[in-house]
Amino acid sequence: MPLSQTPPIVGPSSGPDWWAKGKTGHLPPWGQAVVWAALKLNEALDLKMTDSAIAELVTKSGSTEHPAKCAIKKWRDIMASDPHWYPNKTQEDRARPGPTRLRTEEKEESMASTAMTIKDSGLEPTVALVKERNHEACTNPSTGELFTDKYILEVFKRRCHDHGSDLPWGHLYPLSKTALPDWLKVNRVSWAKAQLDEGKPAGWYYRHVVWVDPCYNILSTSARQIFDIEKAAGGKRKRWQSPDCKAYSRNLPASRYAGHQKQNGDRKLWWFIVLARGKVHIEVVGGDWQQTGVGMAEFVDRLPPILHAMLGNDAALPRVVASDRGPGFFQSSTGHIVKAYSAALQKNGFRPFAGEDASKQPPDCPDVLLHESAVGWIRNYLRKHPFDRSGSLDVQEARLRQLFKDCTCSLFKV
Repeated sequence: MPLSQTPPIVGPSSGPDWWAKGKTGHLPPWGQAVVWAALKLNEALDLKMTDSAIAELVTKSGSTEHPAKCAIKKWRDIMASDPHWYPNKTQEDRARPGPTRLRTEEKEESMASTAMTIKDSGLEPTVALVKERNHEACTNPSTGELFTDKYILEVFKRRCHDHGSDLPWGHLYPLSKTALPDWLKVNRVSWAKAQLDEGKPAGWYYRHVVWVDPCYNILSTSARQIFDIEKAAGGKRKRWQSPDCKAYSRNLPASRYAGHQKQNGDRKLWWFIVLARGKVHIEVVGGDWQQTGVGMAEFVDRLPPILHAMLGNDAALPRVVASDRGPGFFQSSTGHIVKAYSAALQKNGFRPFAGEDASKQPPDCPDVLLHESAVGWIRNYLRKHPFDRSGSLDVQEARLRQLFKDCTCSLFKV
């Protein structure tokens, strides 16, 4: 039977969808393969088959209809123009239907480069800044108007990425860690190298260094202040709540300043963390104490009996006092030691870890100061064991002092 009189070739009953199926009303890949084979046989054997006859050999995807002869002519032209043609090959160079694309590759790359440059400069990239700094790339050439914000945000999501990453930007919540400026990073590295160059073994820090830091808690009889302080104790941590009740006041976080600012009638109860040879002591210095050089001198005068109580009356005391560069210890602008604090150290036989000039010590390095970790444990203990804030300030202070004793016994086995 002549090839032109053969019945339609039925598609495969099995196989991957990309081969057996296609867009409804169009030839699937297997149908394209049949047309290609028929054209090759027609040419090789001189069968003189018309496009209509070849169309009768195949059916469209999703129906029993045969393609029109003009469709076969289109496939004949495509296959003849591409010697490397194969079924379902995309014709990259063919003209696309529809209007010309306005946001070209060049425009998108230019917008993405502008957005990433803005972020590298330290600013938060926004659509408004990209439009301001790269007006030409953000302009629709057909209307002369700027692209919509949504249009440009798509470029952020697909083409922008941070240094060292191949993943595109996402509009995500940041981590809870605090950002560090470049100059502070350099300061930290320089100070760390200097400490390592001294070559002191870990045992030296254990025997000779006492770590100290002043902290405080706010006591109040104001209902609003007490509410804010208690809410602030939860921080930004996860909390147990029903998903549909997140907007209830009980489930919302406190103000970022709650528990840190003293109001009229409140009491700021100051206390010191003292850490030496693996032991911790909380020394309450009261509500009248002030974070000045005189205040630090008063604390240093109390330090020898505190250390004897911690380490034993016959113990040789550590004589190097390590602290941050906070007020009362060092001048915030120059890093030089406060005179009253320096005099108190010398009188009691101590010396500062950073020396008389602490300008080389980073002003912010809590991750390497041992007492900062101990303070974190204490704060966490207070959060998990809230004390009754009813009654007078004196009553609340007595409760907090007892809680400090419970904390040192529980956490530090004192």
